[in-house]
Amino acid sequence: MLTTTTGPLLTERLVQTDEPATTTLPVATSTTMRTVLRAPVLANPGDILDVTARMQVTNDTGKNVGAGWHLWVYDIDLQPAIPVAKRPWTQIAPWTADNVDPTRHHMPMITDALWEVPPDWPAGHRAMVVLQAAAFRTTPLPGETLRVDQAYCLLTIRRLTPAPAPGS
Repeated sequence: MLTTTTGPLLTERLVQTDEPATTTLPVATSTTMRTVLRAPVLANPGDILDVTARMQVTNDTGKNVGAGWHLWVYDIDLQPAIPVAKRPWTQIAPWTADNVDPTRHHMPMITDALWEVPPDWPAGHRAMVVLQAAAFRTTPLPGETLRVDQAYCLLTIRRLTPAPAPGS
């Protein structure tokens, strides 16, 4: 049991996925984000989502390529239905980036976050937790990509809920 300034928390649910939504990241001059992993989890105000994400890319371009990644959440259950791209997204982990050169070839990408579901979150709505990534360099060639290595992808979400008050 985790204890915060608001009291103890209980692990309510564990959600995992190891199925990437894409197998490549196109190399571009700017950050062309791609969703790599995503999973929904029930979220209520005051819950804490403990998120860990990892993936790996392989660079077969023969060039130095930058890669960046970060975590986001959005409300899946907004009504009326709003296209995903137009929903409000909340970044829950900072942008992290590194370079994968031809010698390094494979690059693990790992991030984590604790996100407290805000008080104005609609009770009973699901949060889609998303790991996004991008590949970039100053002079990309058409068709260049970094491969997303499926065997190294995993998104884990632990939903922590406030423990009931004693005697309730």
